[in-house]
Amino acid sequence: MTNNQKIRIYATIPHADGINAWGKHHIEQFERIFSPQVEVTIGDIPKAPINTILSLYDAELVGHLHVEEALKAEADGYDAVAMGCLDEPGVSAAKEALTIPAIGEAEASMHFASMAGRRFSFVGPNMPLDIVRKYGFTSKLASVVPVDAVSLDYAAEEQRLPQEMLDAARRAIKDDGADVIIAYGPLMVIDYLRDQLNVPVIDPVQATVMMAEAMVRLRISQSKKAYPLPRSLQSR
Repeated sequence: MTNNQKIRIYATIPHADGINAWGKHHIEQFERIFSPQVEVTIGDIPKAPINTILSLYDAELVGHLHVEEALKAEADGYDAVAMGCLDEPGVSAAKEALTIPAIGEAEASMHFASMAGRRFSFVGPNMPLDIVRKYGFTSKLASVVPVDAVSLDYAAEEQRLPQEMLDAARRAIKDDGADVIIAYGPLMVIDYLRDQLNVPVIDPVQATVMMAEAMVRLRISQSKKAYPLPRSLQSR
């Protein structure tokens, strides 16, 4: 990328039908952070065997397909890949396989949250604690407050979800000491929480793209000492 070129980011939705389920919501989220110097393309994984990720098992099912999609984006000339889903299927493997930045939703969200406050809570679908430990944020995690809904409920804009999310966020702030909330869902839910709460609310989708853009602008990517290129890819 030169100074006169647009930054091209490939934003993935790691589901078989991700664009149909989430595409319009992600477009709204990206329009909020629009920059004329940045082009964001949304892609899903048509070969994925599932339409939503609800467990580590599900994440493993789509992980290698997610990495393949990221590799294809790099081959197509994208400057970074913003890899969707807080469960981060295939993100660590993609960091090894790619030379361009591969950014996971959980890591981007937690880094922004740690700059905005001292302790944060996840509110939404359940969040695997292994991911929090992997990135070294255990001491800053106030809580994970699950809401009784699956990701496709959020995509369908269930009318009950904003209030349930708000109630859960308030419990995290009052009972668990959170001073930042990492929320989940479309912009309608995020905006509702931002209007009602007196603490910052992080949108993981926006955070991932913004972190990817920052990495490209700073001309840095994941360290190949930390994430060495797999031997099986060295001959490509």
